[in-house]
Amino acid sequence: MRGVTEILVHSQGKRLALGASAASVHWVGAWPMFGLGDGSVLIASLDGENARVQAHDGAVLCAAVHPDRTRLVTGGDDGRLALTTPAGESETLAKLGRKWVEHVVANPVSGVIAASIGKDVAVLKNGAESHRFTFPATPGGLAIDAKGRRLVVSHYNGATLHYVLVADDRGVPLNWAGSHLSVTISPDAEFVLTSMQENELHGWKLPEKTDLRMSGYAAKTRSFSWDKKGRHLATSGADCVVVWPFVGKVGPQGKQPALIAPRDALVTAVAFHPTEDIIAIGYADGAALAVRLKDQAALALDEAGEGPVTAIAWSPDGMHIALGDEAGRGAIVDMGVR
Repeated sequence: MRGVTEILVHSQGKRLALGASAASVHWVGAWPMFGLGDGSVLIASLDGENARVQAHDGAVLCAAVHPDRTRLVTGGDDGRLALTTPAGESETLAKLGRKWVEHVVANPVSGVIAASIGKDVAVLKNGAESHRFTFPATPGGLAIDAKGRRLVVSHYNGATLHYVLVADDRGVPLNWAGSHLSVTISPDAEFVLTSMQENELHGWKLPEKTDLRMSGYAAKTRSFSWDKKGRHLATSGADCVVVWPFVGKVGPQGKQPALIAPRDALVTAVAFHPTEDIIAIGYADGAALAVRLKDQAALALDEAGEGPVTAIAWSPDGMHIALGDEAGRGAIVDMGVR
């Protein structure tokens, strides 16, 4: 890794004019696909023309890679789930109702897709809705374990675990008073963590449901990312990346996090490399870095802009990074050129 003087998007990258705020970015094969605030999906090309598809009437609110890994699933404020291919074809996957589809997750092992709408979470299998789980309050976030078996839904006063494909599963409650927002589950399914309204994280060690409290944030954590082995959890919400250790039986309990890449701007988006201990980081001022965990050596991906970075993702082979911000600026950076 080199120093941060060179801005890589200028020397080995491509600037993108997204045309609207970036709600998400995911790689479908070799194509980064951006879900945008105007309801469109921008399909970026590394060395050719970009394509734009109108997927929703209204904003794209969430997205996930389809379990078959060949399409992007998006949810919008039109109450629909849409499917978009890198070739620019888009169709309706499901009409879920008249409310917004705020969260969606998908898993390639079980083939399941789950999406929240109102107080419900709809579960889809084989391209059709199978059943729904209903909660006492609107879900703040969804996550699914690596095997695609257990769904965790955060909501007011805690979170609930469900066996996602069991329609009559009554769920396992994880109780903690307050408003729970974003949620994540560790790769080994032993820890569930939620972001809270009070600018802290709350967690549970499973199956004991031992409570974990992680505080010290300046803002709400909106972005989580686990390293491949589940040893570290990178989080946004501070003026640096807060990386919690999950080594040993009690995870981060009684341990201090690593504070990575401090800057005079809040971290708004994080993404671990698919195989290496390197974190891609987006900041509230629009700047972005890639930082190696062990020695904090950094590469500058992009300079400050006009809006916070709201979406960041590595390509499946770890050779490229795509990022987008609230102001509609995007970029692809080639990390393999040295």
